This record gives sequence, structure tokens and C-alpha cells, in this order.
Amino acid sequence: MKKLLILLAAFALSTGVASAQTDDLSTAGGTARGGMGRGMQRSPEQMAEARAKQLTTQLGLNADQTEKVRQLTLTQAQQMQEKRASAMASGDRTTMRNDMQAAREQYETQLKGILTPEQYTKYATMREDRMEGRKEGKAKMKDDKVKLKS
Repeated sequence: MKKLLILLAAFALSTGVASAQTDDLSTAGGTARGGMGRGMQRSPEQMAEARAKQLTTQLGLNADQTEKVRQLTLTQAQQMQEKRASAMASGDRTTMRNDMQAAREQYETQLKGILTPEQYTKYATMREDRMEGRKEGKAKMKDDKVKLKS
């Protein structure tokens, strides 16, 4: 009888642990932080709305600027989605990279026309900080891989 009770307790504990590890992250927004996880794509509309909210908060945009940024970001996201799809179909990553770089430069130029000079300066500083953070993150990941191999 004791063996059966111990066996049932062990089974109940292992079932609880197993089910905790298989939670579907898509219902929680993609990640434990509530954001989108790798492999989960947001629609261009979702990206535009999120970017407009982010820039409104960070740069203090007025209602007109917010709507213009949302429209600009929506257009850019749709273009990027199309370029990504056509590159996947053709397999030409170099052309895709060049097209996307040109689209980013066009976005920056148009954004500069929407923002005030002070807002654009702050935006450029934030962008540089973000890029620097990415570089540091990549360097750390590279260091971690080297440590694992040794």
C-alpha cells in the first residue's frame, strides 16, 4: 500500500512539472515578458502602432506627429515584408539587404521631416545607443561561445 501511495505521489509531481514546461507562450504574448518571441511575426499594423506609441512616449510627439509616424512606419513595415517575401522566393539575400538598407535610409529621411530638430537629435542618439547595445550583445555572445568551446 505504501509503494502505491509513493508511486501515485511521484506521478502527480512529475505530471505537474511536465505540464509547467509545456505552456504555450503564444497565449501569453510570446515570451515571459509579454512580448513577441523569436519566430513570431507581428503584422505591419501592430509594428506601426507599437513604434508610434514608443516614439510618442520617448520623444513627446504631438497627435499629428504620432499619426504621421504611424503611417510612415506602416508603409515601411509593409515594404519590408514584401522585400523579405520576394527574397525568400528568389534566395537573393544580397539584393534584399541592399533594398532594405535603401528603405531604412528613406524612412530616416522621411522621419526627419516629421520630427522637430530636437526630437530628431534625441531619436538619433537613442538609435546609436541601441546599435551600440546590439554590438555589445553580439560580442558577449561570441565570447560566451568561445568559452564553451574551450
